[in-house]
Amino acid sequence: MKNIIIRYLLIFTLLFVWSACSSSTPEVKKVNPQEKESPIYDNNLRINTKQIYCWVNKMPGEKARFNITGELVFFDDSDYDINNITIKKILIIQNNNVLYQLTPKLESTFVNNSKSILFSTVKGMLVSIQLDSEKSIDVKVILSDNNNEIEYFIKKVKIEEAY
Repeated sequence: MKNIIIRYLLIFTLLFVWSACSSSTPEVKKVNPQEKESPIYDNNLRINTKQIYCWVNKMPGEKARFNITGELVFFDDSDYDINNITIKKILIIQNNNVLYQLTPKLESTFVNNSKSILFSTVKGMLVSIQLDSEKSIDVKVILSDNNNEIEYFIKKVKIEEAY
């Protein structure tokens, strides 16, 4: 009797596993041929935002200051000279208003066919009364390779607060 119960349990388990693992016909998605593919890179310049971090320094004893640091990686492209590409200025935008315009401190390095630019504020900037540190900001980076000027946007960057 015990063997019969074990067999039925085994058969039931196998049937349950088999039915659970079976799948229905896969869903076929129709692609609209009139839709255009969106480009992966803006302005055909291949850029990777490796990191970006901004914060308001509210340490006691000093006035609150806004800081930003980040790293952009540029990949070799025939349309742009990555050897000469640099960040001319950075605009900090919130609620469609330019709150800050700065020329950051830059540090460049080359690795294989790419160039990395680390940028940051030097001492930070006094906090604007228009800045809402609870909301994110957009960062507009103005780039130049001596022949071209390119605008690169980094959207929805969260602001941290340091106490």
